[in-house]
Amino acid sequence: MNINNFFSSEIKENALNKINIINFIDVALVLVIILLMVSPMIEQGIEVKLPVSGPSRIGVEKSIVITITKDGKLFWGNLHVTMNELIVMAQNTVSKNPEIGIVIKGDKNITYQELINVLDILKRADIKRIGLATQISQ
Repeated sequence: MNINNFFSSEIKENALNKINIINFIDVALVLVIILLMVSPMIEQGIEVKLPVSGPSRIGVEKSIVITITKDGKLFWGNLHVTMNELIVMAQNTVSKNPEIGIVIKGDKNITYQELINVLDILKRADIKRIGLATQISQ
């Protein structure tokens, strides 16, 4: 047996030996950068003008956003709902997860009664964690 043939038979070239991983890493890093730039823009709920409050931050874990628009429309996340549907959805949610938090985003031009109506529904559904979203004054 020839020693040159022995060593040359063990080093076989195939397609996997020639894959360049640098290009793959470049593409992956570009995708990560794009994700980091877009993620702050993704926010739950409908766009409303929030009332202004003092500078304070409250940490909100898993929560559902209820939005009240300036014309009085209600949204559960991005889903348009009526008052009756809001009652059913709140009761179903609290039965599945009693520790769920609700954040109410009310437009600054809604009436106080509209906000109280939503708070009353959430209280009847026995939701314990309710927060009001505001815009931080600068």
